[in-house]
Amino acid sequence: MPEEISRLLASGRETIVRNWTEKVTADRRINSDERLSYIQLVDHVPQIVDELRRALLFETGGTMLAEGAEHGRQRWHQGYELKEVVRELTLLRATLMEFLDTYSGALGTRNPDRLLRSYQKINWFMDDEIYRTVEAYLEAHRAHAASDGNGSH
Repeated sequence: MPEEISRLLASGRETIVRNWTEKVTADRRINSDERLSYIQLVDHVPQIVDELRRALLFETGGTMLAEGAEHGRQRWHQGYELKEVVRELTLLRATLMEFLDTYSGALGTRNPDRLLRSYQKINWFMDDEIYRTVEAYLEAHRAHAASDGNGSH
């Protein structure tokens, strides 16, 4: 089942990203996206979907989540508020789940237990992604504050 979901995510990556950008631009809780180009908005989201695909294929939790951290740093530099960054990622989780629900007929196996485990793995992945993104965002903020503090003394 994880292999089938990974293939489905690979074939639908562009659809997922497009649906996600539509959700983000329509969400009134996110305002910082208004000053970004489409490419800047999309940022590292396709790579996050690819990391998720790899995480589904490997049972270990050792998958590197570099894209979320880079996304967090990038959003800090783009002037996002932290709550907007978190909202973007919760919208990505919703988009992924909606995509899988819509195209679940393409999955060969209908084993509910295996599907549930795969969905749980996606949720755990997204939880880790949010954590690493927030961590990187806050590190970028602290580094900036420290450099401002050092320059003023």
